[in-house]
Amino acid sequence: MSTVTRSAHTIAGVPGMRFATAARPGSPEEEALKKIQYTLSDGQTSLPDPTTVAHLALSQVRVTDGSSYPVITLWVPAEQESEAVAALRAAGFEVE
Repeated sequence: MSTVTRSAHTIAGVPGMRFATAARPGSPEEEALKKIQYTLSDGQTSLPDPTTVAHLALSQVRVTDGSSYPVITLWVPAEQESEAVAALRAAGFEVE
């Protein structure tokens, strides 16, 4: 699997952690992330925007040649950080 980098990120006043992955849409890593998100959000699949429930999002990564590609991030409320780290590691991600 891939390396995950975490950083603090607040959404709608709720402190949380964003886990940036190299997972791309349609990849096996995306399926693993969907399962983790489903578990951490208590099975919620239809989320409002903005949401303060664990969720996945697409982010753009810029390459030195000026092109970009989408990667998947996982955001969780701060109190779920350790649970998210454990789930990511169990799914084979290396969390930094």
